[in-house]
Amino acid sequence: MRIKFGTSGWRGIIAKDFTWDRVNHILDAIAVLLLEEDRNSIVIGGDCRFLSPELAIEAAERLSGYGFNVILADRPTPTPVLSYACRTGGHGGVVNFTASHNPPMYNGIKFSPWHGGPADGIVTGRIEELVASEAKPEAGQGSVNVTNLLPSYTAELLGRIDTEVFRGSGLRVVYDAFSGAGSGLLDRILVDLGAAVRVINGRRDPLFAGRDHPEPGEDGTRDLGAEVRRSGASIGLATDGDADRFGLVDENGEFVSPHDFLPLLLDYLAGTRGLKTGIAVRSVTTGSLLDRVAAAHGLEVEVTPVGFKYLGGRMLETEVIIAGEESGGMSILGHVPEKDGILACLLASEMVCARGMGLGEQIRKLWEKYGRSFISRRDVPLKDDLKDLVCEMYFESEPDSIAGRAVTRVDRTDGVRLLLEGDCWVLIRLSGTEPLARVYSEAPTLELRDELLDAVISTFSRSPR
Repeated sequence: MRIKFGTSGWRGIIAKDFTWDRVNHILDAIAVLLLEEDRNSIVIGGDCRFLSPELAIEAAERLSGYGFNVILADRPTPTPVLSYACRTGGHGGVVNFTASHNPPMYNGIKFSPWHGGPADGIVTGRIEELVASEAKPEAGQGSVNVTNLLPSYTAELLGRIDTEVFRGSGLRVVYDAFSGAGSGLLDRILVDLGAAVRVINGRRDPLFAGRDHPEPGEDGTRDLGAEVRRSGASIGLATDGDADRFGLVDENGEFVSPHDFLPLLLDYLAGTRGLKTGIAVRSVTTGSLLDRVAAAHGLEVEVTPVGFKYLGGRMLETEVIIAGEESGGMSILGHVPEKDGILACLLASEMVCARGMGLGEQIRKLWEKYGRSFISRRDVPLKDDLKDLVCEMYFESEPDSIAGRAVTRVDRTDGVRLLLEGDCWVLIRLSGTEPLARVYSEAPTLELRDELLDAVISTFSRSPR
């Protein structure tokens, strides 16, 4: 049986790829892995997708039958909550039924080791080997403890934010829960802090209210932006189905890019909160504005490949003030080494209260101080032999220039990033799960960014020189 884990677990189309039988083989492999490490307790939960609650219950019964002491979430539960429960409870790992922001027809199984962060390649590789060999542990006598994991996690978050700045601030929030597990958690915390909150898409809906791609990016937050403008709210917040990714809308209803929010948050944490010990970590596809903010505060920045397992890995090794990536993943010093959309939304709200101005105004001031960068991504389908062409042109060799700008350096941290004269770059990555090339570009002007994207993509349709 061939199962391949991606950056955040294994996912597939329900009934076609993602089947109960395959899930059971993966559960057996995880059980063998944990028993090899002499670990016999595990946290199990899932989000609001089709079958996630039922799979969580079945998984708990299966693993308890192998002698595991199981902590089973009593309701659809966000990924960061499960991670926190595992890390603080001293459990062996997490089995989480989620496909995060994938389309509604998908589900998935994500395994996190004892530390609560995403499993690295060594761990997932071992799980793949065990699945292929159809490994299965011996029967044992375990237990299942059905638990509400939200209260202890909520207390943790309240210790990570400045609750006093919310009092009397008049904060007005629109929260799009994306029909997911964040509903009833983020909004309740904000209400308890004194905010007026309106929730949209707050009920469980495995079809995500008709969304084909339930991702809280610019396209996915358009309705949220319209509601912020209509209601005159201070801020718009969004989390995806398992609430590990965040989406933000400013006081004008405009989408706030993670490329801008992450440096804004670092400036706040280092400047206002006084967090000066540690480093900042970003993925290679995240904009360089973070670097300029870090430098102004005397902080080092490390750049990782794409995937929070790399960013979370650095959090396990050293003090990291902020770890963030352009796809809406973030965590901060002392918190779980996993993406946390709930925490990101609370920190964004805190900044609005503490500074007495919306995120839009704050970001404009940030640009005035540190300069603005324009960054974007385009996905290009790789049909027929186009993948071979892209590999030949960019992975097996590099061009001397892009759109007339000389290549000054090549970075192969993840994909191929071509640094160009004029403080700009392009990056070509091949998707590991889809026949796509992802092309990124960052430049000091919008026009140059688009020119560079057009120049790279145009080469995909002609033979290399």
